[in-house]
Amino acid sequence: MDAERYARVRELFLAIDDLPSDQQRQFLASQCGDDQTLIDEVMSLLEEHDRESAQLEGNSAKKPAIPSAIPEAAATASAESAASADSTASAPESDGNASTSHAPFMPGAQRDVPIDASGEQSGAGLAARERHQRRGDFRSGVRKSRPGTKAGTSKPAPLKSSQITQQSSQRTHASPRYRDEEPATRRRPSAGIWQTRATKHRRFNAGWLWLAAILPTALAGWWTVTQVQTHVRQSAATELATVADAVRTSVNQFLVDQARLAQSWARQDQLRAAVVSLVQTSRQEDSAGALRDSPAAITIRQQLIAQSQQPDIKYVVWDRTGRVIASWLPDGADVGGNVAPDGAADLARAMRGETVLFGPKILTADDNGFRPEMQSPVMAEILPIHDDGGRVVATMLIRGFGMYEALDQIFREASGTAGLDVYAVNSAGVMVTNSPRAQTWLVDDGDGDGREDDGRVSCRLRVSDPDTSAASATKLNLHLRRSQPLTYAVAGVASGQSGSQLDPYRNYAGIEVVGTWRWLNQWNLGIVAERTARSAFATARTVQWGFIVLACMLTLTVLIAASRIAKRTAIAQAAVHPLSRYELVAELGSGGMGVVYRAKHGQLGRDTALKVLRGDRDNLEDRLRFDREAKLAASLSNPHTVTIYDYGRGDEGEAYCVMEFLKGITLYDVVARSGFLPYGRALFILRQVCDSLGEAHKLGLVHRDIKPQNIMLSLDASVGDWAVVFDFGLAKPLQPDADSYQTAETIWAGTPMYMAPERYREPNNIDPRSDIYSVGCIAYFLLSGRPPFIECDPESLFALVLTEQPISISVHRDQDVPEEIVAVVKRCMAKSVDDRFATVDELAAELDRLIADYPWSVEEARSWWRIHGSEVG
Repeated sequence: MDAERYARVRELFLAIDDLPSDQQRQFLASQCGDDQTLIDEVMSLLEEHDRESAQLEGNSAKKPAIPSAIPEAAATASAESAASADSTASAPESDGNASTSHAPFMPGAQRDVPIDASGEQSGAGLAARERHQRRGDFRSGVRKSRPGTKAGTSKPAPLKSSQITQQSSQRTHASPRYRDEEPATRRRPSAGIWQTRATKHRRFNAGWLWLAAILPTALAGWWTVTQVQTHVRQSAATELATVADAVRTSVNQFLVDQARLAQSWARQDQLRAAVVSLVQTSRQEDSAGALRDSPAAITIRQQLIAQSQQPDIKYVVWDRTGRVIASWLPDGADVGGNVAPDGAADLARAMRGETVLFGPKILTADDNGFRPEMQSPVMAEILPIHDDGGRVVATMLIRGFGMYEALDQIFREASGTAGLDVYAVNSAGVMVTNSPRAQTWLVDDGDGDGREDDGRVSCRLRVSDPDTSAASATKLNLHLRRSQPLTYAVAGVASGQSGSQLDPYRNYAGIEVVGTWRWLNQWNLGIVAERTARSAFATARTVQWGFIVLACMLTLTVLIAASRIAKRTAIAQAAVHPLSRYELVAELGSGGMGVVYRAKHGQLGRDTALKVLRGDRDNLEDRLRFDREAKLAASLSNPHTVTIYDYGRGDEGEAYCVMEFLKGITLYDVVARSGFLPYGRALFILRQVCDSLGEAHKLGLVHRDIKPQNIMLSLDASVGDWAVVFDFGLAKPLQPDADSYQTAETIWAGTPMYMAPERYREPNNIDPRSDIYSVGCIAYFLLSGRPPFIECDPESLFALVLTEQPISISVHRDQDVPEEIVAVVKRCMAKSVDDRFATVDELAAELDRLIADYPWSVEEARSWWRIHGSEVG
């Protein structure tokens, strides 16, 4: 669209805006002739135009302050900024999935729109605006209401071109473009909510008195018992899950460490050379004798003993055919034999280059001459042996260095935690560690194998449900368990699942338990943590019987008292609205969801900011959103974060939130009053912002709407400049709570000029580094006096944020800026999240380093506030 056509469309739009809808098209036809395209374009703009919303937004826009370099305008800017000196922690907030900033942009911030000394735009500025409009969508400019237009007038008031341009530029392009219905009239809090109300008197006889006493008690008892049972179940689930996860972590780390240790032994050069030599010897005919007498076999033993510091270490070496070419047996009885059939699969995996965990398992004799030296379970590592060319030429099994004993000790220590039973099972459901409780509860009276009691359960007990009482289960022969079903927990973990069961089920001893289980797929092991149901729910049973006794005693007491009181009694109930203790001083502002008042606590005399949910937003979704904002903000305690004093609902269902009243001015007004800031002051303020965001991020909360208008600055007598972050209306947790209300966004939310690029691409992706980008934009704003990006239409603004770099800060300051400061700003505003500071704490550390070189003293702060902020109370 060229400048001439743009001017024509604008003229027609302004001319028919106030005409009745049935006369608009007729008027256009008379003005445009046969230019149907022009008619359609103007009508399209009218269909998207919301007159009331645009008029409200236009009338609420302030006249922009003029830079201090222009003497006549500087006084005006200072006077107007003083009007907003007392602000609240909840200035008009963001609305749902879109946000509109009603504060005007900084004067002169448009790179192509200069303003002359009188405050009017020059001819070059008008031409620049035309270029902006030609590049973008004209709709974003014409939807703004013209200041001076009033409802009911037939023609708009004349406008100055500078006013039109300034209002177009101050849009953040986050406002909804389409409105399906007229906005409801905002309902102010009724006067009745600050008044004391009295309920009607009720009269009842002794029978009603008994019912009124017993029924609430019964309900309270039922509710309390239910809550206690729920809490006890949650506590049991948390305890079991914590133990199971801790054991899983310990076991996984232990097995990884053991595998790495064995791998380091297998990679030892002399050992590898000895194995390669044995492989070559094994290729000779009738090589069994040569393998036994080979010096390489002695070298393998010596190297393993030296590496492991275990004189009794045991090992077996196979070549690629599965033939034994060396072993720890002194007589080499198994050399020349083949791998057992049940070990062929593990050997094949090792031949492919994997490190394979063997066991826990009880070894048995085989036909190759091997005889187990003990009946206890063993664990081993099966490792590939590579030649100098990197090819796997053999495999080696190493055991006898205390691997199983250390694993068993992990489970023994976990079982000693608060009476839990923690053990490991394999995929067949066999217990492979020694559970002290299993050894206590079960007595194997049918093995007849002469084995000692120590370790009798491990690798022998199939964890099945005996389907009998605990007393008879203690005498159940372990061999009979092969035909019985696995217990609930072991059946789940043996199938490769992780989970929990808080409804009691029988364990291997027939005792009712609750449990949690975890499966370690890498090691083919399962972890089960159980507690007896009796001990897990003891507290709930105690509370339940306590309420039964209380109900009996209360019934008796009420019956005695009812016989002695009068038949009829008048009871007056007074209900006082929770907001009655607050005196409203003035309305401070209205946003997308709430109205903010300055209020004074009647008893304490403390000034507060009282936010009340607007009447036209009093629906379930907005109430839940309002609740979420208050709860999220209340979870923060940093002194640089706004404090929440109270929250609740009134008698009429009004949601309200009482917050700290912040006396000061926003960072936007700070720059508006005195221009860009000294380096030291900007760094000092940003460091305090990092303190607030650092706490929020550590609690898993991302602000998502960090901008100068949401940071209040005041003067502290001992510190100097004191910054406080507020407006958590768009904040979101990194790990959403399934029980709390969450917004599911498909469009972005926030202020576009300060939003990170990834927020445009993935609106629902929550990343703390998006806040770091916004901090970088604030740093640019404080150091240059202008936002990093400004455009008249959203498409152009989005393109700049996504692809372009802002103008150098030195250009705006007309002086060289230290590279180390520029580097911090650029890193914060990097397009890729990976190129930014990883955390706010990392950014804070860098700011601390710079602050040492660019100090900002308390006296300098006091001097600024005496000149520019003396009216701030």
